[in-house]
Amino acid sequence: MKFREFTVNNHSTREFMDDRMNQVDIGAIKAYLDELNSTNGKEKGFSLILLENGAEVFEDLEGFGGYGGVMIKGPHYIALRLDRLDHEIAVYGAFYLQSVVKKLYDLDLGSCWITVDGIIPSQVERLLAGQPGIIQHLLVFGKPAKKDSKGDRHKTIVNCDAKYEQDPYGLAIISTPDESRLSVVETIFLKTWGNVAPYEEMEKRGVLDLLYYVRNSPSYQNAQPCRLILKDGYGELCVINPEQEENYTDAGIMLFFLEGLAKEMSFPSNWHFIQDDSDNAEYRRVAHFDL
Repeated sequence: MKFREFTVNNHSTREFMDDRMNQVDIGAIKAYLDELNSTNGKEKGFSLILLENGAEVFEDLEGFGGYGGVMIKGPHYIALRLDRLDHEIAVYGAFYLQSVVKKLYDLDLGSCWITVDGIIPSQVERLLAGQPGIIQHLLVFGKPAKKDSKGDRHKTIVNCDAKYEQDPYGLAIISTPDESRLSVVETIFLKTWGNVAPYEEMEKRGVLDLLYYVRNSPSYQNAQPCRLILKDGYGELCVINPEQEENYTDAGIMLFFLEGLAKEMSFPSNWHFIQDDSDNAEYRRVAHFDL
């Protein structure tokens, strides 16, 4: 249940120790970023840039961006550089930056996504060291200032809702429902948009466990803009409010969770971006995902 534990127990870290990380961990992260950039970033139109001068980055960006508008101070940052504003590039860039979050989690390090789309050109130039491109997100990371105890970190407790009628997966169901997170049936449709998928149908298809865990995928301001339409043998990931650019970033993050959970649960995990030119004002298809 390693990936499932990650979906449940990973959370944003907003306070970090000032210490720079040891060179072994920095070397592992550099190697991972280099691999992503060479094998995926160049083809997909993005790159991940390690910024080790955390104090300078924080000072430069304080008041210009952050988590909920508050800049997060940390020893190191990773910049997500995009070749241009493009939904496909945004989805793939977010997917691979979220894989870095998982890498950091495995190293017992904390991280937090930061939005910086309001910064000025001179700040972009400093962050990207003169490289062409745009930047809307950073990832701050380091040693958490307050580290969870080993027992706390691995509690298998998920964001549950009162509508979930059974506990067939050994989950620790909390008594107070988390109203901030939508239930499974509010995010999954069957065959067509708006046709709610019953629990029984998801269970019959063997995907209820997968879809229940993927609800823990984080999103900007916890807006949960992603929906999944179940078809025969595959699903289509969609975003509501398609004019909001941040939703495509959230879609990339959810695709990372979908792929990781699917692999762990022995589902097909192939997916590809959908260029949806329908101009539908309610929702837009983003990706085809084999199930």
